[in-house]
Amino acid sequence: MTQQSQAFIDSLLKASGVGVIPEGASWLKEHQSVARSRALAKELPKVSDEKWRFTDISPLYRTSLSRPDPEGVVDHSVLKAFYIPEATQTAVLINGVYASELSLGSTGAGVKVLNLERALKDPKLSELIREKIADRDNEEFGIFNDINNALFADILIVEVGPNTDSGDVIHILNVSSGKSSFNHPRVLVVAREGSRGTIIEDYIGVGGNGYMVNSVFQCSVERGAELAHIKLQRDDVTAYHLSQTTAEIQRDAGYKNWSISVGALASRHDVNVIQMEVGGTSSLRGLAIGNGKRLVDTHSVVEHRHPNGQSSQLHKTIANDQSNIVFNGKIKVHKGAQQTNASQQNRNLILSRRASVDTKPELEIFADDVKCAHGATVGEMSDEELFYLKTRGLDETSARNLLNYAFAREVIEDNPISSITSIVESYIRQSSIVE
Repeated sequence: MTQQSQAFIDSLLKASGVGVIPEGASWLKEHQSVARSRALAKELPKVSDEKWRFTDISPLYRTSLSRPDPEGVVDHSVLKAFYIPEATQTAVLINGVYASELSLGSTGAGVKVLNLERALKDPKLSELIREKIADRDNEEFGIFNDINNALFADILIVEVGPNTDSGDVIHILNVSSGKSSFNHPRVLVVAREGSRGTIIEDYIGVGGNGYMVNSVFQCSVERGAELAHIKLQRDDVTAYHLSQTTAEIQRDAGYKNWSISVGALASRHDVNVIQMEVGGTSSLRGLAIGNGKRLVDTHSVVEHRHPNGQSSQLHKTIANDQSNIVFNGKIKVHKGAQQTNASQQNRNLILSRRASVDTKPELEIFADDVKCAHGATVGEMSDEELFYLKTRGLDETSARNLLNYAFAREVIEDNPISSITSIVESYIRQSSIVE
């Protein structure tokens, strides 16, 4: 391990014991201790690693980060601008810890939104937490997963009860408030058999800059359930955002994900969707907007482990200025997963000669009765289309806004929350300006 890597890891892990892990949860404290040991034995990602060869986050390792000031106060009035109007409940996490005094609304019968301390008092949820935390003890998730395991200070648990279809929209607002600080949000969602649920996972920065977010989001969609999950990453432009999403789909269940990245100086989102039983459907929609010198990386793996699974993925990017956007998407069809129907498309729009896109769609198939397809394109804005709109009276900026929105619309138009579309539109307008 290099001296720089060692110093950075040590600076994070010295926060040992900080948080709100409840008394009596000795198994959880032991788990975090083991995770620290695993993290100390590993090296941080570098561009010589295959999975990180286009994603250089080494500037992060040269920063000096500390845990946020526990006395730091986030004003309720500041958060007003970030609440989602369609949400029936907004659960606010401040630097990874649930803040009941800033959270709003309530859910109907059959839906629970709990922090770790309250959830551990429910024997069934306590066992679920233990099971899902154990699932993360896996080498394939890498060092940042181990660091989250070692340092999460709270877990937000959302449980949608069996056959519950209340129409609740749960907004999880992750707020980073510290300067040159780090936090490790953790969310666990379970949609019980036959239920329907909608989750908005949202990341912002308030009063802080130069911070690092290192989050883990796990969800389990049980038999016949349907879960809609929107991830909106709009962190401060000086932040580093590292996140991992894992979705496990049971028999005949459905999972829809919209992942939108419009913030942070550098971000990396690892998505892993796993078909755990026969049947099941997943839909992934992604939009990454790069401007300035932003680095935006999305790595996804969709695993078909059993027959009759269906998946579709559409990932679009808009790269401007000197930004660098990375997409690596893999569909893996295991032996015996016959009659799988899977598709993946990546479309990239480059608005500046100094911007770059690196894309790598992959198919890994070990079954012979399948229907699978993938493809990727990289192109520039059409001069003909731009000229046409300008001859119809639009100025340069308005014409570019319209073409960018038309390009991105396919990703966001079918999301169930209309205000998300409006938020994304404002970022698309910012991306239209060309130096």
